[in-house]
Amino acid sequence: MNSSIELGTIGIWTAQLDYQPAAKVREAAAELEQLGFGAIWFPESVGREALTHSALLLGASRRIVIATGIANIYARDAVTMAAAQKTLAEAYPGRFVLGLGVSHIPLVEQIRGHSYGPPVTSMRAYLDGMDRAPYRAVPPSMKPIRVLAALGPKMLKLAADRADGAHSYFVPPEHTAQAREILG
Repeated sequence: MNSSIELGTIGIWTAQLDYQPAAKVREAAAELEQLGFGAIWFPESVGREALTHSALLLGASRRIVIATGIANIYARDAVTMAAAQKTLAEAYPGRFVLGLGVSHIPLVEQIRGHSYGPPVTSMRAYLDGMDRAPYRAVPPSMKPIRVLAALGPKMLKLAADRADGAHSYFVPPEHTAQAREILG
């Protein structure tokens, strides 16, 4: 099963779409695509739900890749995340990247009301749950792509072993060089 997605040379990462009505978000996605951007990445915290937002953006465009940067593993269980990923990957072949992350203690515990676990252990268990999740709908024609929010060497190693890459955020070029070494 093919697992190639073309992200293009330049993408955009923005949280600003949360501050616009859905009609404007659809217009922005179409305009960013027309301007030649290869991908739109956006976060998930207390704005739009990441997978619904992805569907909104995918439906408003024809070729641009839509990527969660990142979808919080504490926001939905692993079976739901796997089903949503496969649903979007089947509906929009080659255009959806699921970026997963463990988020931050205040957002997980104070806002969502969950207990924040050890990041690498929690992510590994979550990926195990996604990998064994049943799915009885039409499968995607391409292997769904997932990347992990990874800053430290242990999460980068997990990304190398269990994902299609890493999504590092707000890091210096030195970090990128180290990440490339770990990811291979």
